[in-house]
Amino acid sequence: MRNRENEAIFIERINKINPEILEGLKEKKEFSFRINRHKAGLEAVEELKKEGYNPKPVEWSEWVYTLPIEERKKITKSKTYTANKIYIQNLSSIISALSLDIDKNDWVLDLAAAPGGKSLIFSEKAKKVSAVEPDKNRFFRMKRNFKEHGAKNIQTYNKDGRFVYKATGEMFDKVFLDAPCSSEAHIDFDEGITWWNLKRVRRFSKLQKELIISAFEALKPGGEMIFATCTFAPEENEESVDFLLNRYENAEVVDVNLPIDNVQKGITEWEDKKYHPDVVKTVRILPKGAYSGFYFARIKKH
Repeated sequence: MRNRENEAIFIERINKINPEILEGLKEKKEFSFRINRHKAGLEAVEELKKEGYNPKPVEWSEWVYTLPIEERKKITKSKTYTANKIYIQNLSSIISALSLDIDKNDWVLDLAAAPGGKSLIFSEKAKKVSAVEPDKNRFFRMKRNFKEHGAKNIQTYNKDGRFVYKATGEMFDKVFLDAPCSSEAHIDFDEGITWWNLKRVRRFSKLQKELIISAFEALKPGGEMIFATCTFAPEENEESVDFLLNRYENAEVVDVNLPIDNVQKGITEWEDKKYHPDVVKTVRILPKGAYSGFYFARIKKH
């Protein structure tokens, strides 16, 4: 049932962060996909064109394309899609995964990995990927996803990410944590706000602090990690990064430079809290076109 009180609270909070977010949430014109390089090359685009589609390339990758939102359901019945030559994935998710600077000899940890789209990107570039997912149903769907898309260098673990570091120590060259969150970027204003509330935000904020510790502890000195969410709440975003910076002297936030214009730098104050000044180097991707709302930080371990 639509909750008008929570809706008013949410809108007030978003307007304090950036009013453009509300405009973007109400307007969804495109979706995106990328070529699965385990099974195809650029010829996959030509195959789609023969099937009647006209994919539009993005400026920052030759492997990523957009199409009108009306064609999203239809394309899942195309020969190119059913052969797993392309993978439908949001532009914000793709660009955040590509922002992790992966070397061909790297071992990458994807700490909250399901459904596995980012792990598949990492597997195209890294020597080995460890994908961790605590939910059993999501875990087995993720495993099937990896098999269907031809990724042979991904290890899978049905584990609670909060405790992974206790088993691994500082093992991984790179870590990606797309943390469970209140999912504000997926709010549909046609349906209205039915499931969002501040209690949910606070609950996920606590969980994210536990996960970001595990991610950082599992990272090798000299390595790099990305902390990400698909929400706008500073309690789940900047506050988590602030928590890490205040806990570890060897953690450093590094600049994120994205080739897109729908980006806002991290905020250093929210309500009665002041965050570490370096959170300004983090980014909030504003919803626009095929980009959904997203937040992420690049963090180095010295």
